[in-house]
Amino acid sequence: MTPRQFENTTKKQSVERVRFETRVQYMPSHERPLVGHSSDLSVGGLYLKTRLPLEIDESLRLTFSMPWKGQDLSISCHARVAWTNYDKSRRKPGYVSGVGLQFLDVKHEDLSRLSKFIDAYDEKKKMNVVCAWCGNKIGMRKGPFGTTSHGLCNQCHESLDE
Repeated sequence: MTPRQFENTTKKQSVERVRFETRVQYMPSHERPLVGHSSDLSVGGLYLKTRLPLEIDESLRLTFSMPWKGQDLSISCHARVAWTNYDKSRRKPGYVSGVGLQFLDVKHEDLSRLSKFIDAYDEKKKMNVVCAWCGNKIGMRKGPFGTTSHGLCNQCHESLDE
């Protein structure tokens, strides 16, 4: 991504952020892959729910999926921790523990798809939601009508706490 594309992405991120929960595989430097979940998404980044203590400017490799034309589109890129939200210093008290990630090297075609997905997001429309882990239907939530998103069912969420 060129500096200008990065600058434009950053500006758009603060304007168009949508609630979007999906399974995110992420890998901090020199560690094994981990799995978490997003709670929102923009063309510039996402919020990753995690208790793992990550540092600002730490680099991660991440992969997540989003609905695209009736299928799941997998997006892989590097990201940097732009801000943290842990118990000791809550930047956003309404959010669970986690970090705000800024995408660094999203492919141009994936960036275009992210932008179209976010533009199609409509608070008045609803999309189907299935559990990212077990695949069970969870219900409906706001988003582009006729698409499928991911969340985490109560049973799978409880198994994370064990």
